[in-house]
Order: sequence, then C-alpha cells, then structure tokens
Amino acid sequence: MQLWEQANALNAEGKYPEAEELYCLLLTQNPKNPGLLATLGTMYLQMNKLGLAVALLEASLKYGTRKSDILSNLGLAYKYAGLVDKSRSVLEESAKAPDPSAQGIANYAGLFIEAGEPDKCISLCKKALKIDPTQAMAHWNLSLVLLGEGRWAEGWDEYEWGMRGCGMRVERKIGGKPQWDGTPGKTVAVYGEQGLGDEILFASMLPDLLKTNKVVLECHARLVTLFQNSFPGVTVYGTREKDEIEWPEHEQIDYQISIGSLGKFFRRSREAFPGTAYLKADPLPSGKKFRVGISWTGGAKAGRIQKRTVPLSWWKSILDVRDVEFVSLQYTDCADEIAMVNGLGYDIKQMDEFVKADDYNETARLVKSCDLVISVATSVYHLAGALGVPAWVMVPHNPPWREQRQGGIPWYRSVRVYRQPESKPDAWIPVVERVGLDLDEMMAQRRRIAA
Repeated sequence: MQLWEQANALNAEGKYPEAEELYCLLLTQNPKNPGLLATLGTMYLQMNKLGLAVALLEASLKYGTRKSDILSNLGLAYKYAGLVDKSRSVLEESAKAPDPSAQGIANYAGLFIEAGEPDKCISLCKKALKIDPTQAMAHWNLSLVLLGEGRWAEGWDEYEWGMRGCGMRVERKIGGKPQWDGTPGKTVAVYGEQGLGDEILFASMLPDLLKTNKVVLECHARLVTLFQNSFPGVTVYGTREKDEIEWPEHEQIDYQISIGSLGKFFRRSREAFPGTAYLKADPLPSGKKFRVGISWTGGAKAGRIQKRTVPLSWWKSILDVRDVEFVSLQYTDCADEIAMVNGLGYDIKQMDEFVKADDYNETARLVKSCDLVISVATSVYHLAGALGVPAWVMVPHNPPWREQRQGGIPWYRSVRVYRQPESKPDAWIPVVERVGLDLDEMMAQRRRIAA
C-alpha cells in the first residue's frame, strides 16, 4: 500500500519516470489489477506514450468494468494517435454509459470541435458542467469553440481553465509571484506557452501590456534574439522549457502571467485587434525575382499533421506561375520531396541554414526577404503576419480556433485565408488551384505595371 501511495504522489507531482518505476514494480505483482492498469495507462497518456496507454487501458477494461473515465482516457489516446473513428466510438460509449462522468462527456464533446459541430460541443460541455461545474476539460473545449467563433470575451474567460487540471496549458510559478490582475505601473513577468506559433501570435499583446507596465519576458530559447530586437527595453530570458530557473532572483518582479492569458485583458472584442506588424527582422538579400516562401506540412501530432498537410506534389498550379522564385520555408526533413518536384522542371530553393536555425531570428530574416509567403497553418505564417509580410494561408474546413471558423484572421492584417470549400470539406486541390489563380493574376498585374 505504501508503494502505491508513493507512486501516486510522484504521479501527481508530474514526476512520471519515478512514478513509472514504482507502478511497474506493482504491476509485476498484480498484472491483472484493473485500477493499476488504468492508472499507469492514464499516466502514459499524459506522457504521450500512446501505444502503451492504449495497451494498458484496454487491459484495464478487459479485467475490470467499462468505467466511463477509463473509456474516456482510452478514447483520448486513440484520438491523439490519429485513430479518429476508433476514438469516436470509445468516447461515445463513455459519454453514454449508465453513469457517465463529467470528464467522459467533456472529452466526447471535444470530438465535435474538429468535426465542425460547435453547437453539439457546447451542448455536451454544458451537460458536463451541470454534473461538475469545475470540470476543466469541459471549460477548455468550450473556450476553443467560443474563440473559434469570435466570441472573444466569453472565450478568453473559459481559456483560463486550460491551466486548472486538464493539462492543456502549463502554469509556471515565476518567483512565487501572484498572477497579474490588470494593475498598472508594475513589473510583470510574462512567460511563453504552447508552440512557437502560439508564442509569436500571443506576443502581439505585449505592446498593449508595455503601455502601462514594465515587462520581463520568458520565452522559447529560439525566440530570444527575435523578441529582443522587436521589444527594446524588455529583458528576455530563453528559459521557458527549463524546470529550474534562477533569473527571478535577480529581477524585481511584482506579478507573473502566461502570455496566452493576456487575451482576457487586451482582446475581448474584434475591434481590439490592431492586426499590425509587431516583430522586426533585417531581411536577407534577395534577387530581382518575386520571392515566394512556401511551407506545406504542419503539426506535431498524427491527426494534426494529416489536417495541416498539402503535399508539395499537389502544388503544380502554384509552382507553374511564371517569374517567381520559390524558396522552401519547410522546417521538416523535405530534401527528397523537393528533389522529386524539382526533377519535374521546377527550381525550389532550399536555405536550411536559415529555416532550421536554432535562432529563429535567422528564419525571420528569410521570411522578411519574401514578397509573399504561401503556407499551411504552421508557425511560418504566424511569423510572416507578425513581421507584416503578406501571407496566404491554406486552412482545413474545420480549423483550430486561431484561424477562426469564417472570415479573416484578426491577428494579422497581412494574412489572407484560403479555406477548404463547403462542398468538398476534405479537399485541398480546389484550395491550391484558387491560390495558383490568384498568384498568376498578381504576377500578370505586376507585368502590366512594369510594361
């Protein structure tokens, strides 16, 4: 019993490797214990070890009862692994169990965000919150729907629940200081969160905060130079991914806040988005040709990669446009893909020393040298928008909240959105063809002006 309590305590503290060692020791003695299998499987889900999570959660259901919470976690494991149909089946069973948990209903609701059924998601979230008003995942899913529909004030308030037990956002404790509450005239430590694109997007709110407060910024190490150049006078530390930090001991800080939480203060309506450029980078030299930077794969998880990928071999109608220098901004390993397409007579330039640089300022210099960026939803289009570089972004029919369900993207005036059509919600070719036609017309107009 003592070993079990020790393992659970380590698990609760997020010390997963240490907890895993003890759980596995217990599992050797109790290989068919459903509670132990479920607990370890859920921890593997949190560690993103999806295969192990599925195996242990399935075993727990085999040797125990089909409890709503266990089914729900199994459904999430399938979802994160990109097995959407399997995930939907299991999550639906969880939500429709005789005594469904608020968590089970909330996780089931999340499926309807990507399915483009926001009303269904909202209905299920409210059902979960009637059972448990503090169910964090229900609040989180609700925030994603509300933000995606441009219901900013409601959405940002719900967004805060991402730090309250559902693990969707990470709350750091900077110097043990309280969270900033809007008080002016203080020194606020702002820490970054989520991916590079999110951090760049949320950085658009730093100028608002700087109007009334001094800021000390903690960000991803790759963004330090870019943010130092863009926000003079702001002290920047690239320690966001470190658990132990010393710099708060040397800074006079009054408050701390996550960069994403600034939205509830500064972006509570559509009119509150300035959309203007806020990052600065010196452009790389470029030739006389119209330079277009391209990126065709985004996402880190299996399901997201599928939704945010337009294979380069499908870009013919764009690459056929005359008088354009195409430059790859693709940060994944794509040399073989580019070589194959270039073998068909195209000439896509690779500048990996800038695209894959540890210092993202180097990538920003390349993006700044582009006359246009054409991309799927990756950090590259956020970088272009933040720099004020014109960008055309191709997004799925049911995009993440950042790209909104309809209309433009309020964060960046320089970004134009191309959405998958209602009639063919999973089709990319019509989107690529539309982009190709617009690029061709743009270049034709430039030739007419030059003549």
